[in-house]
Amino acid sequence: MAKGAETLNWIDALPDELRAAVMSQMKTVRVREGALICERFTPAKGLFRVVSGTVRLFSLAPDGREMIYKLNGAGESFGDIAAIDGGPYAVSTEAVTDCELLFLSRSQLNELRKKYPELETALLGFVARIARTSIMSLEVATIFPLHARVASRLVFLAANENTGSGQTIELKIAQKDLSIMVGASRQAVNKVLVEFQSMALIETRYGSLCITDLDGLRRQTMRFSSAPPLD
Repeated sequence: MAKGAETLNWIDALPDELRAAVMSQMKTVRVREGALICERFTPAKGLFRVVSGTVRLFSLAPDGREMIYKLNGAGESFGDIAAIDGGPYAVSTEAVTDCELLFLSRSQLNELRKKYPELETALLGFVARIARTSIMSLEVATIFPLHARVASRLVFLAANENTGSGQTIELKIAQKDLSIMVGASRQAVNKVLVEFQSMALIETRYGSLCITDLDGLRRQTMRFSSAPPLD
């Protein structure tokens, strides 16, 4: 599993028997491009896992401004927190492409929690990692300069890409979506990306971006955080 992948891929981190039990209860759901899967503040029916395609996690302000939190790909899940605590969905989710999903209802999850007490420990660890990630994201969004915010977001987006050390990681993301994620204009973000490309950290392509030096991007973030530098 890639560094940080456990944040949104807790099912694959389960012991084999427990993972098989969870997966056996999930049913296939297919959605078309542009379909709204979950709406923010609506009661949670359950959680979803992406089999294929891309799902956008976002929220809209009353004035129409949009915040994109994440683009989820194969193996990642969403709706987990609401399914765990029974509260409403915290963000809206939309199919960026045609998607095949797996769905686990809240009632099924609760039955699994009763049957497998060790699942509670796994879910507690998942919630703790989400809380830790949220605190770090708040720090990045409020005090980091733009190029550190861009680097941090790219590292976050790359977390679930299961590639070996030194390999190129391709992110299917448009610059306009990345701009929304970091709260800056597309022109400003483009300047940062050009700088990162000149440093051989990334390569930009139409509709996608390739990370060629993930540790180098991490160092761009570490320069402005209290975390210790990478070896």
